[in-house]
Amino acid sequence: MKKSMKTALLAVSTLLLILNSACASDYSFGTKVLATDSDIGKPLFVMPAGTSIAYWDTGVVPGYDDTDVVYLHTSLATTVTANDIRLTSFADAGFAAGSKVKATDNDIGMPLTPLPNAIQIRYLNIDGSVNYDLNDPVYVHQNTGPGTPGAFATVTNDVRLTEVQGYGQVYAAGTKVHDFEPDHNKILGLVGVGRTPALGPIGFFDVNGNGLYDGPDDVYLNFPTGVPAMTVTVNNLRLSGNQSR
Repeated sequence: MKKSMKTALLAVSTLLLILNSACASDYSFGTKVLATDSDIGKPLFVMPAGTSIAYWDTGVVPGYDDTDVVYLHTSLATTVTANDIRLTSFADAGFAAGSKVKATDNDIGMPLTPLPNAIQIRYLNIDGSVNYDLNDPVYVHQNTGPGTPGAFATVTNDVRLTEVQGYGQVYAAGTKVHDFEPDHNKILGLVGVGRTPALGPIGFFDVNGNGLYDGPDDVYLNFPTGVPAMTVTVNNLRLSGNQSR
């Protein structure tokens, strides 16, 4: 075999090895990272400017309610854009929670509204420990202000970012909390130095290595934050998953 051909084959093999090692996550939206998972230690990067949590008011009832689709919105636009992540399902079109919006999807361009009040990502302290751990469910929480129950407890239409079990039922990640469900009006935990309420930050793993957040990239709630920089760490929460591709 000629030297030039050997060199070309070696280059192709190296490229395939790199691409394989940087493949997208095989894990589902709403799952937490375990010490034995293959994405442990992957570097995470800051999300695009304007990243926020917002909803599309589907119009069944004015204002935020059970029917509205909630997104991790990833741009400065005021409408649903490509690569936004659905934190709840868009059931009418068959898009699951954790799926990413594509340019051809039915909800592209739909108007977005910031969720009401001071939105936080918080957790329910199941085991009663002083720390956030693997068993603790995580929510997009509508903080309704100091001195009200919602400031400290789950409220109606908070979004589950993890699976929750109770009373013999399983409530999937991406579902909303309803009245009288087992995790409704439950006290939310505090985390971190100084005992702050919110979990974070959110970061992405650059799967295709292009330096931009886009379709193939995996998104994580990076708490506890990796050391010394943002890396995928045990108890991080996956905010996108294998159903998003």
